[in-house]
Amino acid sequence: MPDRAPQPATVPTGSMDPESADPSRLNRAQRARSLRAASGGEHDVLVIGAGVTGAGCAMDAATRGLSVVLVEAGDIAVGTSSRSGKIFHGGLRYLEQYNFGLVAHAIVERDLQVKTLCPHLTRPEPFLYPLSAHWERPYAGAGILLYDIFGLRGRGVPRHRHLTRGGVVRHAPSMDPDVVTGGIQYYDVRMDDARHTLAVVRTAAALGAEVITGAPVVEILKDGDRVTGAVVTDGPDGARHEIRARMVINAAGAWAADVQQLAGAHTFDVQPSKGVHLLLRRDAIDADTGILARASDSVIIARRWWNYWLVGTTDTPWDGDRGSPRPEVADVEYLLRELNHFLRRKVQPADVLGVYAGVRPLLRPVGPDTNTDADATSELSRDHSVIAGPDGLVTIVGGKYTTYRLMAQDTMDAAVATGRLGDVPASLTRSTPLLGAAGWTAIGNRAGALAQEHGLSREQVERLLSRYGNQIHAVLAAGAADRSLIAPRADWAGYLPAELLYAVTAEGARTLTDVLMRRTHLAIELPDGGHEAAPAVAALLADVAGWDAAETDRQVAGYRAAVAADRAALVAVQAGAPASAGAAEPARAGG
Repeated sequence: MPDRAPQPATVPTGSMDPESADPSRLNRAQRARSLRAASGGEHDVLVIGAGVTGAGCAMDAATRGLSVVLVEAGDIAVGTSSRSGKIFHGGLRYLEQYNFGLVAHAIVERDLQVKTLCPHLTRPEPFLYPLSAHWERPYAGAGILLYDIFGLRGRGVPRHRHLTRGGVVRHAPSMDPDVVTGGIQYYDVRMDDARHTLAVVRTAAALGAEVITGAPVVEILKDGDRVTGAVVTDGPDGARHEIRARMVINAAGAWAADVQQLAGAHTFDVQPSKGVHLLLRRDAIDADTGILARASDSVIIARRWWNYWLVGTTDTPWDGDRGSPRPEVADVEYLLRELNHFLRRKVQPADVLGVYAGVRPLLRPVGPDTNTDADATSELSRDHSVIAGPDGLVTIVGGKYTTYRLMAQDTMDAAVATGRLGDVPASLTRSTPLLGAAGWTAIGNRAGALAQEHGLSREQVERLLSRYGNQIHAVLAAGAADRSLIAPRADWAGYLPAELLYAVTAEGARTLTDVLMRRTHLAIELPDGGHEAAPAVAALLADVAGWDAAETDRQVAGYRAAVAADRAALVAVQAGAPASAGAAEPARAGG
């Protein structure tokens, strides 16, 4: 008889009871249990780094039936995975670099997210490629046709279409008809990167992975030349915990080279490349389609992102703190200038609600022939690399957010190939939906009834479904005891207080910054970055987070300082400050 096709792993759908033993719920009690479990005995796999790649590795290993520990120095998605362009895309601009393999793989993964893995977290969105000269249509049209051909098998999004100048203006009245001669509309997929990464982590936890955030790796354990685990520290006293595993996966992103060096090897370096994005008010651009246009040196992308516009990006070397990349005045001015070239109603600095910067961990090999030109980050590869060694350690570095699942599969395949994990089944992540996906469509069909039952608008329920999927009942359960907890707060950009509480009780948020920057996006959605809202949110969370009055004050102060640093360049631009005289205009790249 033929072998039976691999079946997807079954992910628990969660429970309405916050005190239940649902393994997908991440909170203080779970973290303490996971730390105890991780410190006892030997595990199959230890994954270092809870960005989307590390989360994907943990989930992949868990679907294969392996025992898994996932550790993270900070918060889930604290780095690049919460500061991306927030779309699943093939990377249209990479076709011009003849990187057809990267684009083809990315489109397959994009469509897989929409159709199978997380339909609740994704939505196909149209993008308009404006043409400024008649000769561009056959050139750009051929590239976009190829883009569609790569997606024929999965077909997770509609096909492209050509538009006249009049068609462009009908879909995007903000476009300047004196600049554009026509356009081509194609599709990619909107998502929320931080919440998607969180869903991958919670799915891994539901499948048995131990998840420990706030636990930096300070030492790699070795037996002779073989890596056997890692030491993490915990708490204000820096208590050390040894976690032993048959294989260690280094998915530390911008810190991947540091982790490899802790293990006694140095075969590559990471060149951080900074990317900056702006969040605009909904009415800043009048269009029913996103825009991807040629910039002076690459591309500029404005995408519809829920009730906002998200504009990016830049591509500049970053040699500062990898954990705290900062936007600069030149970044903000560049993005506005390049976008406004195509618009008749220009976007003003006052239209910008928030700004953020992230770093892409680009691989730079180590060797005498290595090009060390730090100004060439836009030329470094976006392909991923799986690096074996020292014995017992496998490193994954580079790549695109969209291809995280394939990257994780390749990484775990490399770990299995060492033979140290025994006879291991194949990955099931291609067919295993993320937490929140099961039954999502059926629940969505009851959006009207749910709205009436909980005193919400249908729009609010649909927003919650796009964030939580089938976990919406667990969020709304807080209203049974206190209806005010499920009443939208206009001063909190429409979020329910219950969502912020759920962030702490089920989504692993440990700090006010975790809640306002990653579980929600109040840090960029509110015009003041959440400065005024912070004390009230902290007071709401204090009991479930275990903060006394002094700690609550520290949480507010820490959050305000972080947001002020992120917003400094935007505030300067809004105040009319020009870019620093003589500042270099760095290379840019599309989001």
